[in-house]
Amino acid sequence: YCFDCVQIKDCGFCGGKCVEGNDDGPFSMDSCPASDNEWIYNTCDNKYGWMSVFFMIAYLFSFGIGMGGLPWTINAEIYPLRFRSLAVSFSTGSNWITNLIVSSTFLTISSSAVLTIYGAFFLYGSIAFIGFVWLYWALPETKGKSLEEIEELFRKLNDDDDFSLAHPEQTKNLM
Repeated sequence: YCFDCVQIKDCGFCGGKCVEGNDDGPFSMDSCPASDNEWIYNTCDNKYGWMSVFFMIAYLFSFGIGMGGLPWTINAEIYPLRFRSLAVSFSTGSNWITNLIVSSTFLTISSSAVLTIYGAFFLYGSIAFIGFVWLYWALPETKGKSLEEIEELFRKLNDDDDFSLAHPEQTKNLM
């Protein structure tokens, strides 16, 4: 409760309660009468704070080894060779635009006036879970397959083998 209380303007934490006050103490001494109660206005002590740092480092380390490179590997495999550079550039652009949106909206969404920190992480976690479920069903297994076999997995029924991004007249001039 202390963490939520000190984020509210002109409030502090004393004696297990959130009360009105400023840097000097509570506005009314009746709200925090016991002399052994510590007035906390800006920050709260957290004896488990080191765990946040430890688990963040553990997450970054394990993510970098395992899942960090997975989207780039999948992008390099699933597109036909003639479209690969364009498709990977669109995927990379989409990735960075999404990162920008999350970074730009996080502080607003996590404010107590919108969703709070818990709500923001629940929202982002829900979106990630929905994406995981969709990928589980939509993305075929590519382990042990050649690039040609992977290309066949993603080919639609009416795809033309001779399709080119270039205009037909430009294709004739290249030959």
